[in-house]
Amino acid sequence: MSSRFAFAAGVLVASLAALPLAAQQSSSGTLRDTTGAKSPATGSAKTDSALVNLGRAITELAMSVQKVVDQAKNDPEVRRAALQTASTAVSVAQKTLEENKSEIERLLAEASRKIAAMDTAAKTQPTSKEQKSP
Repeated sequence: MSSRFAFAAGVLVASLAALPLAAQQSSSGTLRDTTGAKSPATGSAKTDSALVNLGRAITELAMSVQKVVDQAKNDPEVRRAALQTASTAVSVAQKTLEENKSEIERLLAEASRKIAAMDTAAKTQPTSKEQKSP
């Protein structure tokens, strides 16, 4: 029960966190001029700084998730909302899978055929090389 609850709380927090990100991404739809962009070698300090910021953001997200989980343990209203959100997410996922079932099956069959062809090619290739070597 607690793992399902933690999952539900995580889904809730992730959906809440995704809303501001989606708004930021949709508002910055203009193209940027990259002709004067610096080379990657000079941008290593910026990359390190971005990684540090990413680490901080991940830590803050983990702390927020833990805070929501703790709050949901004590507050039945938050627990109910988290479970409802998770239930909705599962329903949407099930509906999407059902709608795309035939396409998924077709892609799996195609992947299976390709893997079988690659296995056959790999098995026949060493034997043909061994015969040509002597």
